Amino acid sequence: MKIRLPVLLVALFLNISALAQVPLPPAGLNAYVHKAMAEWQVPGLAVAIVKDGKVVFARGYGVRALGKPGKVDADTLFTIGSVSKQFTVAALGTLVSAGKLTWDAPVTDYLKNFRLGSAYVTHNIMLSDLLSHRSGYCDPLWMWYTSDDTTANVIERLRYQKPDYGFRARFCYNNTMYLAASLFIPAITGASWNEYVAQHLFTPLGMTRTDTTEAAVEAASNAALPHAKIHGKLRVIQRYWANNMDVFAPVGGINSSVNDMSHWLEMLLADGKYHGRTVLDPAVIKTMETPRMIIPAHDWIGDWMRTQTPGSHFYAYGFGFMLQDYGQYKVVWHAGDINGFATAMALVPSEHLGVIALSNLDQNRAPEGVVFRVLQDYLGLAHFDVSQAMYVYMHKADAKDKAAEAKLAATRQKDARPSLPLSAYAGLYRDKFYGTAQVTEENGHLVLQLGNPSFTGDLEPWHDNTFRVTWRDRYYGRNYVTFDVDVYAKPDKLNFALLPMHYQRVEKPVGAASQ
Repeated sequence: MKIRLPVLLVALFLNISALAQVPLPPAGLNAYVHKAMAEWQVPGLAVAIVKDGKVVFARGYGVRALGKPGKVDADTLFTIGSVSKQFTVAALGTLVSAGKLTWDAPVTDYLKNFRLGSAYVTHNIMLSDLLSHRSGYCDPLWMWYTSDDTTANVIERLRYQKPDYGFRARFCYNNTMYLAASLFIPAITGASWNEYVAQHLFTPLGMTRTDTTEAAVEAASNAALPHAKIHGKLRVIQRYWANNMDVFAPVGGINSSVNDMSHWLEMLLADGKYHGRTVLDPAVIKTMETPRMIIPAHDWIGDWMRTQTPGSHFYAYGFGFMLQDYGQYKVVWHAGDINGFATAMALVPSEHLGVIALSNLDQNRAPEGVVFRVLQDYLGLAHFDVSQAMYVYMHKADAKDKAAEAKLAATRQKDARPSLPLSAYAGLYRDKFYGTAQVTEENGHLVLQLGNPSFTGDLEPWHDNTFRVTWRDRYYGRNYVTFDVDVYAKPDKLNFALLPMHYQRVEKPVGAASQ
């Protein structure tokens, strides 16, 4: 005799079965995500968790753009910042596996125009030095950040940078060295970095929504917009594309979703395999996850890492990964920040555990908080609120910056007037390393423009030959410049007060009034 379940009961049973397949977060994760987002005022965030070869959770929270109804989901695109560096390393790893490259290849064997200030370092620096931040040169942030130059010209300017430490003597994070490393790909294959990464990584991993260009992300229908706090108010800001991010995509400009990035995590945790296909040689992954350079505790990154995990015993850098102990586990992770976006991802290889968190707020540390909360839950470690610890840490750092700015602001002279006619300051100022600074006279005041037009600011007399710069893109805030005047009462140098940028006058602008 056959037993026939009523249709309604069958439907109910099927619905319950379907619900059982819906991935659930660890207990309390949703509450923690909402708390961290509220603390930092994050508009939107997405999380994915991979465990034992499966995506066990993928979800979005909040909105793609402040004041608009579009919700963040697991397919929403975010710019992932420096997590992009892993893809550059992996792409180079495919060339190593194919016998076309070695990790210790001399840089000048492949980049013929690569030069640093030291002839010895230029001759001896290897690809592995570029990838582990041990060149002795720290990141020349304001050189590349204010540039609209080509990749080749940015690398060309590195020969004018002064070293910060001895060669291989100390870890010092450097984005331009990763940019140089990305040039090995076209030098060997003839394909652009964008083409090669898409063909060898995105396509075999089924990362169909991941892109590397301004045009692609602008055309996407489900992309988060970048946000920042401007004068204490949360605003949508301009993407870094305006600052030439297409050039810096190998360093920090990949756009992806947590669904796509979960494929990346799956592959890394499965010894390079994805859906039965080998995408990356296991030896490459092992190399990426092997410590190459100790991160000192007094380094700003070391201080940051100690704030997040105060009980850890070592912090190091591999190739594209930060490495540390957490409890009794080895954790492989990285954060990423670029205008209006912040990312964190982590792997615990021994436990086949990975997590990625993407957000659309500038310099917030909620993603790290979420990532480490997931690790704590899965690894059975005591809860420590990383987001809150970093909130306190970051606000102390912000207070120091504000105090420095306030000290300069207090130097203003009442009814300040420049010591020379405005036309005397107008001209082109140049530095071999930092590029150009153009000063023009417009409607009775001075305007400063650096290499990238995004850095255009109005100059307000402050005292003597010092002016306050208010950048027209309010995201960049304010700064101060002082003109050095020579014995002929002619401004011949332009110096920034809060940035390491100095320019020598080379000529007056076309059409400027005579002095």
